[in-house]
Amino acid sequence: MILKSLAFLAGILALQCCAELPSGHWYAVATIAALPAFWLPALRLPAIVLLGFFWAAFHAQVQHDSLPDSDLEGRTLLIEGRVSDIPVRLADSDWRFAFQAERIDSGSGWQSFNRRLRLGWYRAQVQPQAGERWQLAVRLKRPHGYANPGGFDYERWLFQQRIAATGYVRQDGRNHRLGDHDPYFFRRMRNTLAVRLDNATVAAPALVRALTIGDRSRVSTGQWDVLQKTGTSHLMAISGLHISLVAGLVFWLSQFCWSRLGAFPEIIPARKAAALLALLAALLYAALAGFSLPTQRAVIMVGVVMMALVSGWQTRPAQVLCLAMLLVLLVDPLAVLSAGWWLSFWAVTLILYVGGGRIGRQPVWRRWGHVHLVLAVSLLPVLLVSFQQASLVAPLANLIAVPWVSLLVIPASLLGALLLPVSETAGSWLIDLASLLLDTLWPLLSWLGDFGLATWRQPQPPLWTVLPAVTGILLLFAPRGVPGRWAGLWLLLPMLTFRPVPPAPGAVVVTLLDVGQGLSTVVRTRNHTLIYDTGPRYSSTFDTGSSVLVPWLHNRGIRHVDRLLVSHGDNDHIGGLRPVMESMPVGRVSAGVPSAVTGYPADACQQGERWNWDGVRFSILHPPANSDLSGNDASCVLRIESAGGQVVLLTGDIEAAVEDRLVIEQAAALHADVLVVPHHGSLTSSTMAFVSAVGADTVLYPVGYRNRYRFPRPEVVARYRETGARQYDSASHGAIRVSLPAAGRDPEITAWRCAFARYWRPGECL
Repeated sequence: MILKSLAFLAGILALQCCAELPSGHWYAVATIAALPAFWLPALRLPAIVLLGFFWAAFHAQVQHDSLPDSDLEGRTLLIEGRVSDIPVRLADSDWRFAFQAERIDSGSGWQSFNRRLRLGWYRAQVQPQAGERWQLAVRLKRPHGYANPGGFDYERWLFQQRIAATGYVRQDGRNHRLGDHDPYFFRRMRNTLAVRLDNATVAAPALVRALTIGDRSRVSTGQWDVLQKTGTSHLMAISGLHISLVAGLVFWLSQFCWSRLGAFPEIIPARKAAALLALLAALLYAALAGFSLPTQRAVIMVGVVMMALVSGWQTRPAQVLCLAMLLVLLVDPLAVLSAGWWLSFWAVTLILYVGGGRIGRQPVWRRWGHVHLVLAVSLLPVLLVSFQQASLVAPLANLIAVPWVSLLVIPASLLGALLLPVSETAGSWLIDLASLLLDTLWPLLSWLGDFGLATWRQPQPPLWTVLPAVTGILLLFAPRGVPGRWAGLWLLLPMLTFRPVPPAPGAVVVTLLDVGQGLSTVVRTRNHTLIYDTGPRYSSTFDTGSSVLVPWLHNRGIRHVDRLLVSHGDNDHIGGLRPVMESMPVGRVSAGVPSAVTGYPADACQQGERWNWDGVRFSILHPPANSDLSGNDASCVLRIESAGGQVVLLTGDIEAAVEDRLVIEQAAALHADVLVVPHHGSLTSSTMAFVSAVGADTVLYPVGYRNRYRFPRPEVVARYRETGARQYDSASHGAIRVSLPAAGRDPEITAWRCAFARYWRPGECL
């Protein structure tokens, strides 16, 4: 069972390295090849690997086929369907919700359209409720997110969540509710409970809602920051830990009570009855969380354990775990795309590994502390590969928080939620008690999170360091008596000490990040880092500084920025400034419009300034000193020249008048090998005279996917095409890395979507 489960997992993992899904005829070939191999023991495991690969490919193909046609993008469509989860309030009248579409009218009549969508409804006149059926006028687009090293892979998350498209509801008179009856009992129950939680007290606190109905949308950014720094985020997710806890408590109580019910234990043994009731409790708790994918996996794991107890199956815990993993992968092979899946299964594996078959008894407190120390070390591979960070205070924080939340907060929250329909007074009192218990714990978590070394950040280690690290962990925590246990530390070192190789002296690497309709570029020499613009800010809770730029800096091991240059004051260039300033030391801030930089000292970006870093020459070509220019024409123009003479030109949003001035006054300095195109490829820029003067072999467009300005404009693209330049844009190619060597070679261009293509992440490659 163990080897077969691991072989099936290996096949699924092999698919995740593919840039494309296999074509249809390979499914038949694989089936014909694999089935006879089951009769030959020597070929059985390879056959299971093959089946795992194509089972995952089949599920991925089904999801891929559900994506809407590209000709539906950007059009107003009518859809009918049902709100399938509790809507998330973004602002007073702004909502985001999952919508299970049933049919669509794209202008040629109603057609079947069974798709799961993620919609936003801004300035909504009514509040949508889970379970309601609606007709909505929407604009849809295929899944698309930022594509950068170290950043959150939104497209992978949408794919794994089976979301076929995202979009928003238009202000349209055809929007109307078709009905409010929800045929799904558990969703009605969950929605009713959500309303009662809002009305029970002065609205149930966000953390209590997260623990009772799995609604984490109201947890504030500050609260998430504390949870992440202390490694306790898992406590606010209804998944394996909480569902197992509820099942365990119900099992213990049921067995205790059932054994005292006279003749009942003779009909059904107490242990079997308790197992069935525990499984029922797990199902009910998962229903409160909306049967999300993590809760489905947790219920399967609990179900395997409880059915083993009911059937009397005598087996090792490792076999039960592998069977649970196999069943989860059969139901949802794309679960391996989720970091949560790896964290939960690896954590359970290590708990069984260090807790089973050990000789001797230790005090409970010592075993409890040992488990959290083991988990803190053992989860490092998953945390560093997935998030490039880990909490150093997690063992202490979890040592206190796990029993506090599990044994006190959760029982009070669940009992309060269940009592609300019966007695609002009693239910509200228990909800208030749960809130008080959390409020008592929170100062300790905040104090631990405020330590300067609470979070350890690490550049994303390459995958080749994972296997030695896992081997080292197993060796390090092997039973006493196993020789050479401390050698496991040496196997961890490649992962823990990995640092990206910096550019050579005289070389420079310029990375145009994918920040949507905006601009952010990072320039690295051997020992220095310069940031040119920080991308846009979309709301009080989301900007590309914190979601793209800072994660990229951490991914590359950058802990200090020598200079931050803001081209001008438009939001799409300056919006992400604050998170960068707050996340690491920044030596100097310069701006084309210094007054636009609020809260931090900034000097003026001025023509004629030059400096040299590690053999790389920098010079500012615009704006002139004491200039009265404003807006786009005040943009800093930065020229970067490697020791080998190759040049990159960063131009911000300068328009035709400034381009003409530069052509007249600084034609020689304008010539470049690589150009970040002015103003995102707008018609107000890139005059033919400027394009010819620059003469770039490669041009880069910083643009957003299907942006409303339709940048880059076709006329601009045609001008650069006439010069024979290779053209890249961040929407199609993701982050674009330009490497200028110290001598002798042409610039090396690497597009993230091409170099690291995956079947869930489309891109255009030259």
